[in-house]
Amino acid sequence: MAVVAFCLSACGERSAGSANSKATIDRYREVSDFTFTNQEGEAVSREELIGKVWVANFVFTSCGAECLILSQKMAALQNRFANREDVAFVSFSVDPQTDKPERLADYGKRWGADNARWQFFTGDPAALDAIIKESFLLPVARTPMEKANLMTAGFIHSNKLAIVDRQGVVRAYVEGLEANAIDETARVINTLLAEPGPPSAPTP
Repeated sequence: MAVVAFCLSACGERSAGSANSKATIDRYREVSDFTFTNQEGEAVSREELIGKVWVANFVFTSCGAECLILSQKMAALQNRFANREDVAFVSFSVDPQTDKPERLADYGKRWGADNARWQFFTGDPAALDAIIKESFLLPVARTPMEKANLMTAGFIHSNKLAIVDRQGVVRAYVEGLEANAIDETARVINTLLAEPGPPSAPTP
């Protein structure tokens, strides 16, 4: 049974007149330490993303609607920043019980994901819930009652792209279904790339 996650807008719905909205760059929340399994079956920690600007989204492989649009946008951004090794992309599965590494690998191939730069994370559901809710500030529903309530409200799963800076702090959100999502996310990425990176560790 697929996990239901949601953010600030209903899945499949767009705010009237928001097609050209601009993301506010701020300091929302530092992403907590984590270790998840990627599509290659490798353990990846938050520490490995420090020093990079990265874009996060939230999908599940059995989704046949908005996830496809969101993944298409991520693929376009991967291509746009193909020459920047300091830009990465992370798709968190909101249905980790279904989305095992092999399934995520097949899904990534569908979108031409470069495994070195675009990773798909699965792992312990509770740990994924904690990251989504506490670091990205996006609620997750797992109980039947929560899912029923969200479905009634028209919510399916998060359509947001979250952009994280070199220090691991969430700095902006872009509505992934908007027409200008790729350009707007690229604008935020370029702004964050121009900022100083994290301080270097002292030499022993």
